[in-house]
Amino acid sequence: MKIYLTTLSIFVITLFLTSCNKKTYFTSEIRNSIESRNMDLKKLQYFIDNDVVFRRDINSDTARIAGGNIVFQNGSYFETVTLKANTKGICTAVYPNRLNIAFETGDNKYITFAIPKSMGNSNVYQMINEDRYGNETNAIKYDNMAYNLVVKHDYLPRLMIRKRLIEKEDRIDRIMKGRKVK
Repeated sequence: MKIYLTTLSIFVITLFLTSCNKKTYFTSEIRNSIESRNMDLKKLQYFIDNDVVFRRDINSDTARIAGGNIVFQNGSYFETVTLKANTKGICTAVYPNRLNIAFETGDNKYITFAIPKSMGNSNVYQMINEDRYGNETNAIKYDNMAYNLVVKHDYLPRLMIRKRLIEKEDRIDRIMKGRKVK
C-alpha cells in the first residue's frame, strides 16, 4: 500500500509540474501560426531548453578570450562559455527555414536554429552547426571562433517560446449596439 501511495504521489507531482510549464518547443506549425497572424518573429522571447558548453582549445601565447573561462587541463588551455537552460534570447535574423537567436549582445554572437534533417519526423527548431568546421559534428562557429559543443543529451539544444502566445485564440470580439426606432 505504501509503494502504491508513493507512486501515486510522484505521478500527481509530475503531472502538476508539467501542467505548470509555461514554455513549449518552437515548431514549424507554431512558426506558421505566428506568421499567419502577421506577427514579427523578431519580437518574440525565445529560450533554450538545455545547457550547452562551448569549448575551444587556445594557444596561451595568442589567446583571445571572448568572455568565457580559461581552463588548464592535461597540459592544454581551453576556453569555455556556458549557455544555461532557460536563458532568454532574441531573434536577430529570420530566414525561410532557420532563425538566428542571440543570447548575448555583440556582432556574430548568435546561434542558428532550424529543423535538422537528421531528426526524422520531429519539427522542433534545434541548434544547428551550419558553420561547422572540419568533420566535427558537434562543432560550431560562434563569435567568429570555432568551438566544440558539450551537451548532456544525444541531441543539441532546442528552441522554446512562452506557451501563452500559442494558447491565445484567433477571435474578434464585438458588442452589438442595437437599433432605435425612427
